[in-house]
Amino acid sequence: MNIKTTQAMCGLLSYLFQYPDPFWREQLPVCREEAQAFPDPEARRILSAFVQLAEETDDMQWQAGYVRAFDFGKRSNLYLTYAQHGDERERGPALLELKRRYAAVGLELTGSELPDYLPLVLEFAAVAPWDAAEAVLAGRARALQSIGRELAEAASPYSALIELLLRHVPNEPPAQALEPVMATRGGS
Repeated sequence: MNIKTTQAMCGLLSYLFQYPDPFWREQLPVCREEAQAFPDPEARRILSAFVQLAEETDDMQWQAGYVRAFDFGKRSNLYLTYAQHGDERERGPALLELKRRYAAVGLELTGSELPDYLPLVLEFAAVAPWDAAEAVLAGRARALQSIGRELAEAASPYSALIELLLRHVPNEPPAQALEPVMATRGGS
C-alpha cells in the first residue's frame, strides 16, 4: 500500500475508532463508500466488513460493545501511553512529547482529548508528513499490539481494524524518530 493510501486508511480508521454516537452512525454510508474505494483489496475487505457489521448491529448493542472494548479495559483503552505508564508521572512527559511532535508539523490540538488518544493519533497520521506520522505510529506499536491482543481475545470487531493498522506500522521507529522533539524558545 502506498503512503497516500495508508494515510487515507488512517483517516478512515480515525473515524471508525471514535465513540459510535448517532452522528457516527449517520456517517457509516460515507465510510462504506470510502472503504469500498480502497485500492488495496485486503484493506477494502476488512474495512467494508467492519462497516457492514456496524450498520447491521443495533445502535445500543454496538455502543455497549464499544464501551466494553475501550472504556473498561486497562490494556485495551484508546490512550496509547496508558498501557506503558498508567496514571504515573512518567505519562506526562510522553504526552508532552506527542504534543511537540504534532506541533512540529503544524498540527494544533484544539479539543479536550489527550494527544495519545488513538483516533487523534490516526488523524495526525492521515495529514502529517509520512516520516513524522510513521515515527509516531511506530513509537506506539507495542501499545497497538497490546490493544490488538486484548480485542482479539474479546472477539471485538475492532480487532480487525487494529490488525490492519499494524500491517502498515513499523515495529520500531526510525532511528531519527527516537530523538525527542525539542521545544524551541525565543526563536532558537
